Order: sequence, then structure tokens, then C-alpha cells
Amino acid sequence: MTVEWLTDSFRESGIVGNSNVISFSSKEPESGEGFSGLTLRVDLEWDNFEEGMPETVLVKFPSTDSKNRALLERDGAYDREFDFYERFSDRFPVRVPKLLYSIRDPISDIESRKKLNKRIELLPNGAAKFLGGNARKFIRPSSRRYALITEFIENARTTTTENLASEKDLLEILESLAVVHAHWWRHPLLDDDKEGIAWPAVTHTPKLMNGLYRGSRASVIERNPDLFTPDMVRLTDWFSDNVVDAIGFLNEKLTLLRGDTRTDNMLFTNDGLVMVDFGSFSSGRPSCDVANLLSSCIEPGSNSFTVYQQLSDFYYESLVANGVTEYSKVQHENDMQVCLALQAYLLVLAAAHYEADYGESSLVKIWAERLMGLIPLTSPLLEEVATV
Repeated sequence: MTVEWLTDSFRESGIVGNSNVISFSSKEPESGEGFSGLTLRVDLEWDNFEEGMPETVLVKFPSTDSKNRALLERDGAYDREFDFYERFSDRFPVRVPKLLYSIRDPISDIESRKKLNKRIELLPNGAAKFLGGNARKFIRPSSRRYALITEFIENARTTTTENLASEKDLLEILESLAVVHAHWWRHPLLDDDKEGIAWPAVTHTPKLMNGLYRGSRASVIERNPDLFTPDMVRLTDWFSDNVVDAIGFLNEKLTLLRGDTRTDNMLFTNDGLVMVDFGSFSSGRPSCDVANLLSSCIEPGSNSFTVYQQLSDFYYESLVANGVTEYSKVQHENDMQVCLALQAYLLVLAAAHYEADYGESSLVKIWAERLMGLIPLTSPLLEEVATV
């Protein structure tokens, strides 16, 4: 960042006319740098006053950890967030930070990416497992550049991953998710190959992802036997054994998903909830958003499943109240179980391949301990559930 770059960015966006940024200061807001990227609060000093010019903005750059960045680029995390802000944020039914400026080097077209994904999926299982087990060695970051400037939300509070949100906050998040899901429910844009959402809820390459799992499963369990218990591994292995069908099921384009619904991606203000960070923006089954949230933020204990069930029911009732009537409750409950299996499965991958600073504990430990009490006793169905 320089004063010249900032000035040019705001002028290109039409936010200012002739004014110049003459100085700025930056710092990491709250939780600092995670495994996905670096987010900076930037305070600006201008040489002139113009109506609407920002005094503080949020500037986002990719991860400075090359291995984390490579894996995130493979999943399209940076482009997902840019796509959301550039194409969907102005018609999102829940408040999000206003986009002020975005710039990125070109990405390959959708058809090229689809062809590459198909070639990857044709790899023999042994090759996929070998590649998965050595992903951090073989996958390299690109030389593409990304920078995103958004509105800074003043006087907002959030709940970090290490802590637990209040029931009131969780209900507000669940109600907001129901509004988003209902707004985009079976929207024609979801199936539009050119103008729609190019990103799936999970992945376009389930065999490659399962190679990551198979290549790292044994070492992760050996290092973390208290977290990856037999019940947890039963669930992750079920997902692995059914990975192609499970991911195809979860990727069905029922609605737009905000993705990564952890509480530290939600800001609470006097004017209501503001959703931030859209690196997992996608389309799929709504339970992907809901199970992601609830599996990460319910206090472990004998009462955890009861709390989970009550919150899950609240979301479903909110979805129906917002106009979605053809999605049965029994289907919702089944889909939530599939997504709980996905969360457990992804924790194995996180333990093996991602690096992030969460203070005294790790994201994997925090999340796994909260997920343990929610593990379903039987395997869910990967199909539409018949209602009686």
C-alpha cells in the first residue's frame, strides 16, 4: 500500500474526485491474520474533504503463508470473495460491507477450469492419495495479485472462534441465514452457466479432496487421538467412502450459500447483523451453512445435542416463515447430518494441511471438541427423504 495506490483506487471507484490520500496508518483488526489472508484496518488522512470519502477502510490481501495460499487458490477462495462482492453484494438481502475497490489478475475461464477439474478427477485412486498426502509439497501458489477494499464497520462486536456466542446472537445469525436462503431459493441464476455461481458448496474435485483425506488420515489420528475418536473417525470414514455421492448431494443448487458461517465472520451493530468474509461463497444445500455454524459454536457437554436440535429447528421454522415450503423438516434434519459428517471430515484436512494462529489452542481442537457431542448415531441418506 502507498498513498498513491490508495488515491488511485478510490478515484477509479468514483468515491472521490480530486482529493488525495496524504498519509495512512494500518493495523490488524481484532483477530489479525488467519490461514486465509491478511486483513488490515487502514485509517486515512486526506488533503481535501469530499462528501462520502471514507476515513477508515478494510483492505484484504492473500495469505502470506505460501502453502496456505496455494491450497486456498486451488479451492478458489479469493476469487469466490471477489465474485461475491463484485456481482452479488449489492443485491444481498442481509447487510454486508460496501465494496469500495477490487482488483485481481485475470483468472482462467470457467470452461478451462472445468476441463482441468475433469482431468484431475480421472487420476487413479493411488495417485490421488499420493498427491493428497503431499499436497503442501506439490501445490504451489500462483503469481496472481489480489487486493480488496471494503467499508469498515464501526462500533461492531463479534465472537471469536475461541469463545461462544450468546443464544440471542445465534438466533439472529440463523434468522439471517434463513432470509438469505429463502431469497435465493431455486433462483434461476443458480443454474445459469455463464452468469450464475461457479463455485460449489464443497468442491468440483471430490477424488482429489479424498486423496488429501486418505493421505493424511492415519497421521492425523495418531497425533490427535483425543479429538479423532472412534466415533468421529467412523463418521469421517463414512463420508470418505461415499465422497463422490456425498459431495454431489451437498452441491445440489438449492440456494446461494454465504459459506464459512463461523461467528467470527458475523458483526453485530446497533443496526443489526453484518456478514463479512465470503471466501467460501457458493451454492448448494442450505444445511451446509447451518451445520457449519452450529457444529462450531455450541458448548460441549451433556446438553449440547439438545441445544443443537433447538437451534436447528429454529432455523427451519424461519426458513418456512420466509416462504420455503417444499423443503421438508425430515429432509432438513437428514441434510444437517450429512453436513456434520462433512465438518468432521474437513477437520482431518485442516489438521493435516492448514496453519493458523488461534492463540493457546488450535481451530481443529476447538471445533472437534464442540462437534463430538453432535455426531449422528446412524448414517444419513444421500437422497431425497420420503415423508410420511
